[in-house]
Amino acid sequence: MQADMASLVVILVGAAVVFIDGRLIWRSGATYLEEVYSDSKVADSVNRLVAVLFHLVVLGLLAMISVTSSANTVESVVLRIGVVLLVTALAHGITILVLTRIRRKQRQQRIQEEIAVQTQKAAGPIDEP
Repeated sequence: MQADMASLVVILVGAAVVFIDGRLIWRSGATYLEEVYSDSKVADSVNRLVAVLFHLVVLGLLAMISVTSSANTVESVVLRIGVVLLVTALAHGITILVLTRIRRKQRQQRIQEEIAVQTQKAAGPIDEP
């Protein structure tokens, strides 16, 4: 029975941490991606996909962590919450990395398009014989 209670504590604390961090990622990601995508609907869609992926991965890991146990219930809970925090931090870092790569790729594409337009303007109209 104590193991079940310990698992429940780990799940509740872990889920709270995951949802708070996921909410932070979602709010920050929205601002971050609106700078990249000219269409706010596209930015919102990409942001939702990233946030959902974050939640699914970390909650899945939380479920797996919650069923591990040790002899001492208090130590078990503390250890599992520590693992949940580390996994959440790692997932947060990976999520930020994904958002940064999306942003960088979109910026590079926009710069290449601007260079192409400027080059075309500088070359002037092409005379046909």
